[in-house]
Amino acid sequence: MNGDLVFENGDVVMVEGDEELAQSLQTIFQTRKEEWFLNENHGLDRSPFLTKKFDEALATDAIAEAAAQEERIQRVENVLFHREGRSLKVDATFIKNDGQPLQMEGVNILAR
Repeated sequence: MNGDLVFENGDVVMVEGDEELAQSLQTIFQTRKEEWFLNENHGLDRSPFLTKKFDEALATDAIAEAAAQEERIQRVENVLFHREGRSLKVDATFIKNDGQPLQMEGVNILAR
């Protein structure tokens, strides 16, 4: 999932299922809360990620709050943070409404 459009036989390839859900979550995480004028509650509160002393508990809460905006997600089960230079990547396991896990790895939280 790199954001590129994919074409097959001249048509845009649409994603479905878990891949589409992962894209939806990625869009939420890469949108700053209050950035989208049509819904200022949409997106991720980035303040826990931009402090000098990084607090994983506050950052995990921000991820969970943002994930709750996706109605197909029941809860966040596991979050791991990886700092790579000036970027912060997240691996997380989300539990979908059907009880099945959705694993996302390498989500760049501070992109844009």
